[in-house]
Amino acid sequence: MNSDNILHIFQFFLLLFLQSFLLNNINLFGFINPNLYLLFIIIYRLDGNPTLLIIIGFVMGLLLDLLTQGSGGHTIATLTIAFLRLSIIKFSFGVNYDVPMGMIKGSLLRQRLLYFMLMVVIHHLILYSIVYFSFDNTITILKNTLFTSFFTFIMVYISLGLFREKND
Repeated sequence: MNSDNILHIFQFFLLLFLQSFLLNNINLFGFINPNLYLLFIIIYRLDGNPTLLIIIGFVMGLLLDLLTQGSGGHTIATLTIAFLRLSIIKFSFGVNYDVPMGMIKGSLLRQRLLYFMLMVVIHHLILYSIVYFSFDNTITILKNTLFTSFFTFIMVYISLGLFREKND
């Protein structure tokens, strides 16, 4: 087991416990809970095993649902974005998607923002559709998706800025 694997395991559990014990207790305006655990799936290596990412996404969602006594929404939403991640990367970055580090160093800011936003919005739309699961709650689903996605996007973007490499 190399140091990269140990770092990924540490990140997995840190984000999982941070989400379940701290961030799920934040209720901005009574209904907004930022989901920072998405950061793990967003920054997963491009050359990593996609099947392993799907399994990790399932386990992360399942553990989060078990820790928070959820209805399975996190499991389904996390599994779905882990599955759709490669398609979202191809859509967001175009021809640079398979270049090593091209997603980080060779892409425009708007491409990275599009990738982050698509991952977050798709996850939240699926999550709240499962949690509320009724056409009568369509407005509630869209409202929660919009506002929670906005705050999650801000937290993900700030978190990525904290770990940026210096190019000088």
